[in-house]
Amino acid sequence: MRFAVCCLLSLSLFALSACGFHLPHQTKLNEAVPEINVEGEYHHAFYKLVVQKLRISGVKVNAEGDAGFAVNDAVPTLLIPEPSVDNIVVAVDSRAQALERNLFVQVAMTLLIPNHRPIIMKNSLTRTVLNKTGHSLASENEIAIVTAETYDELAAQMVLRLGYLGRESDPDARVPLPQDLVESADDPSSRVETKNPYEGMTIIEALQAQDSAEAAQADATTLDDLNNGRKYTDPKLPPVTPQLLHEAPSSINTRM
Repeated sequence: MRFAVCCLLSLSLFALSACGFHLPHQTKLNEAVPEINVEGEYHHAFYKLVVQKLRISGVKVNAEGDAGFAVNDAVPTLLIPEPSVDNIVVAVDSRAQALERNLFVQVAMTLLIPNHRPIIMKNSLTRTVLNKTGHSLASENEIAIVTAETYDELAAQMVLRLGYLGRESDPDARVPLPQDLVESADDPSSRVETKNPYEGMTIIEALQAQDSAEAAQADATTLDDLNNGRKYTDPKLPPVTPQLLHEAPSSINTRM
């Protein structure tokens, strides 16, 4: 019975995907970000895994290190540094020999979206390995294998985070107001519902719209205002004759 239900659900999902149906409030990564620039440590395995998974998702990737690499300024840019790997001893025996280690792998990528401030994307994974006493080569091989597996999982999670940019903003989300800081959470009469201005937008579109709205409402200050109302001119250094720091003063009589 359970097998029949699972088969029925699988056939239903396949039929829905075949007709172009997808879950609400979600867009495929290649539709939200059809093209992206990727730069960084292109010799590292983690960089290559992220590029590979982006291309598998259908995204056109302008990757640094490829032949004919050219940056498209109209699309987002992903900066990928080399992940850091910390090998930390967490357990020792009576002879102070390491028995267990934790591999702490972390990365902080930067996403540059046109008309928006940079977005820092951080993630980390921790894996545990056992130290094989008397078999140092086997221990080193295990650390290398586990580190490579962690790179693959970390790359998959970071690409999944990029997919969130294709999700639609929640139309039922309430826009926070300044009075929310002083009102009582138990008093429903003090709440004023405001329509979400980002309804129907994807997250990447909402970020760009929010940044444009903040830039339009910001005050503009000219260089003349910063110069105490006086007209700003090109800075000029005062006419000072340079003097060597270790130069002997002219008052010293060197004649003996």
